[in-house]
Amino acid sequence: MKRILRLFTLIMCLTFFVNDDIYSQKKSRKLIKADEAFNIEEYYKAAELYKKAYQKTENRALKAEIIFKQAECYRLSGDIKRSQSYYKRAIKAKYPDVIVYLRYGDVLRMQEDYEEAKEQYKKYIKLNPSDVNGEIGLKSCDFALKWKDTPTQYKIMLMPLVNSRNSDYSPTFGNGEYTEMYFTSSRKGGMTDDLDERTGEQFSDVYFTKVDKKGNWSRPIFLPEPINTKGNEGSVALNKRGTVMYLTQCKVEKKKELGCGIYVSKRKGKVWSEPQKLQIKVDEKTTIGHPAINSDESILIFSSDLEGGYGGKDLWIVTKEKRNTWSKPINLGPMVNTPGDEMFPFLHEDGSLYFSSNGHVGMGGLDIYKTSQNENGAYKLPINLKSPVNSAADDFSMVVESNGERGYLTSNRKGGKGGDDIYQFELLPIKLSVQGVVTDSESGSILTNSSIELKGNDSSNKKSNTDNTGSYSFKLEPLTSYQITASREGYISKTIKETTVGIDYDKVFIADISLEPDTVYQKQKIKEELEKELVTKVETFDGTLFIFPRVQFEFAKWSIKEEYMSGLDDLASMLIKNPDIVIEITGHTDNVGNEGQNKRLAKKRAKSCANYLKKKGVSKKQLKTLSKGESEPLVLDINLGALQIGDVLSEDFINKILGQEERARANQLNRRASFKVLEK
Repeated sequence: MKRILRLFTLIMCLTFFVNDDIYSQKKSRKLIKADEAFNIEEYYKAAELYKKAYQKTENRALKAEIIFKQAECYRLSGDIKRSQSYYKRAIKAKYPDVIVYLRYGDVLRMQEDYEEAKEQYKKYIKLNPSDVNGEIGLKSCDFALKWKDTPTQYKIMLMPLVNSRNSDYSPTFGNGEYTEMYFTSSRKGGMTDDLDERTGEQFSDVYFTKVDKKGNWSRPIFLPEPINTKGNEGSVALNKRGTVMYLTQCKVEKKKELGCGIYVSKRKGKVWSEPQKLQIKVDEKTTIGHPAINSDESILIFSSDLEGGYGGKDLWIVTKEKRNTWSKPINLGPMVNTPGDEMFPFLHEDGSLYFSSNGHVGMGGLDIYKTSQNENGAYKLPINLKSPVNSAADDFSMVVESNGERGYLTSNRKGGKGGDDIYQFELLPIKLSVQGVVTDSESGSILTNSSIELKGNDSSNKKSNTDNTGSYSFKLEPLTSYQITASREGYISKTIKETTVGIDYDKVFIADISLEPDTVYQKQKIKEELEKELVTKVETFDGTLFIFPRVQFEFAKWSIKEEYMSGLDDLASMLIKNPDIVIEITGHTDNVGNEGQNKRLAKKRAKSCANYLKKKGVSKKQLKTLSKGESEPLVLDINLGALQIGDVLSEDFINKILGQEERARANQLNRRASFKVLEK
């Protein structure tokens, strides 16, 4: 907050002075002087005077008022932590004006104590429901918590060398190559060692730095007169060539402040001319500052508390009429301006306007916003740039390079060198993707080898198949809406929608798709597969051709079904004709039940086949039986719909890969007897 007060007067409606008439007879001389200092916004000086006045005051009501005024002094001079303590004391002292809850909520929010801040805002809303600031504060806390959890792709870095232990703020580009920078600082070594009674810091001056041969910013250089004076110099703006400077100057003569205005200076070689005050059609006593200029210097936007605004500081626009004469200011309107303060504008080459405000929903003190003009020339509702551009502290004075991917801003957030600091930012590319698993809607089983098609409204079209875990994934583009279609043989295709519009951070969209079985198709497929299963297995041995039947069993049973008897009859005839041939009959089961039970069941199935062959006349010596239970799952030698040649119908395969009906079919295939020639 300190740099705000340096730049130009901050006019405020101080509601606590409504009690002045009541206590005027009881005020001490020190308290009167403190109020006088406060009224001319010498907050640093006033805080010290209030401290002394408090010690001399016995009236409880006056004591509560003094505590509140101290809190206001600390808040307005940038000592947020101390102001928090004093607002709490004021509430305990039963300060009567409900504004104390709003202010307490504000400073709690600036300390990232969002939950306690919400409680204070709720109290204020209950006591003063007509003031929208309470609702704005409450919403700000909720949004701040959300934005902290989902930061944007901006990378924020504290600038080396440029910053000092004092306030350093309002960077601006010095040329079109972005290799030169001007900024404002209250560091030691300026025009005067005098302290600003508003802040307790030195008066601010303009400094210059540039990129050296190694690509690093050089140590800042102090600009001598006439750019810097014994008063405060504030935010500056330069044309693209770096030959014309627009700057805020707050003149001082004989320790008397003359107010702030926008001045223009021109550079010849390395020398800047005497700044001339811009001739803007406003009252001479009106304070204006924070200039922002467009590329051809025909439009100027500035901050001021001109009459006819929406409260606090507003942004105003003027157009150049003659050489140094500008039009009557026009307010940027209620979309941009609020009852709070709008300051530190910056006009980008693409026409976008960046500015700072404490009147819109935001994360803390001042937040940075971005807006642009509609087809009628009016500015749209601003967008909060969220975390990490914004923080719980004051964030302001953002300047952006032409490509919009790099620039600088000012913040007094935690982790800086002291006071306000200048940060560099870089907009990293957003990483966006979608991934999901395709499953059977009835059984929940994953569906492998499903077809996935991704269509974007940018005419993009990508295709893929689910892997052996049923998964798929695609990379996505920003600002694009997509349709994702999953399809598979035997299932009804399904399309879902996803969009990256409005997403300004890395995100992986999870888009699982559940497909409904196509019952008509699957019934027909099962019928076809059943017919396939009756195909016999052919094996040659020493030139002799053997045709082995496929024999399957019902669940937990071992009796021979009629449909398999003809195949066994053919095998019996073949064995009788070849009495020297010995075959092995192996019984198998599915994975249902325990291992011991399955072993016994498989033995019964093998013996059941052997007994049938013996009844048909096959010699006992030609038949040997073996039980494998569930230990030797079938390896498919035919394609059965989704089941393919080479698939091993193990328990893991069945449970993880197949749909409900396919799982049942796979288990049925394992309930079998297999045949093998052993010797001749």
